[in-house]
Amino acid sequence: MDLGLKEKVAVIMGGTSGVGLKTAEMFLQEGAKVAICGRDRKRMENAFSHLAKFGPAEQIFATTCDVTNKEDVNRFVDAVAENFGGVDVLVNAAGQSVMGHFFDITDEQWKEQIELKYFAIIYAVRAVYPYLVKRGGGRIININATLAKEPERHMVATAATRAGLLNLSKTLAHELAADNILVNSVSLGLIRTDQWERRRLKNAPNVDAESYYADLAKKRNIPLGRVGEPEEVAGVILFLASDWASYVSGSTVEVAGGLGKAL
Repeated sequence: MDLGLKEKVAVIMGGTSGVGLKTAEMFLQEGAKVAICGRDRKRMENAFSHLAKFGPAEQIFATTCDVTNKEDVNRFVDAVAENFGGVDVLVNAAGQSVMGHFFDITDEQWKEQIELKYFAIIYAVRAVYPYLVKRGGGRIININATLAKEPERHMVATAATRAGLLNLSKTLAHELAADNILVNSVSLGLIRTDQWERRRLKNAPNVDAESYYADLAKKRNIPLGRVGEPEEVAGVILFLASDWASYVSGSTVEVAGGLGKAL
């Protein structure tokens, strides 16, 4: 099935690892041009080398960028548009969670979550908007989590800001519809990403990965009985960016193995 992504330009904020990197990889396989960024230069360089296995180097743009810094984001997006001639898709995939109950979370951690879950998206949307308009429309896909609808006390700051991002995404879908810019959310459950790998190595270094994730899925009562893989998320992202999703906007697609219980 042709997704209609050949020669499209996809900007992926936070595309140096996890879901973002897998999404970039799959965009390349569809013939799209891909731009990724990250704060860590070494990780960015490693991501570029990885992506070069899946598409021509000239169709990959990678540079350092702090997604919570407005000037950085503007420079990055402008450079992408200059290099590739425009922008068609924005995927806001940068993000990390903070564990802790309400009285455990510091002011700095709250500010970090607000900057990452709100301002990073605000800056990116503002930056790509004129380029999407020049194209006659485009797609914005915000990566979220089931926490947005189902708060967890031990992740209060992440859950609260995720909920706000869900509201922002819905508002943007209404705001940008007149410009033929479709905005959707992808809400994740437990996905086997670098972040979860770091938790595994920290909390259970002597347990092999397969046993760890099988036990995690059992403890969290995931209906499908397993933790998800990054490509299962990336596939949904590519669909939302494709010609086949031309009448989908303001929606939230859960990729959580049936974990989410909210209506």
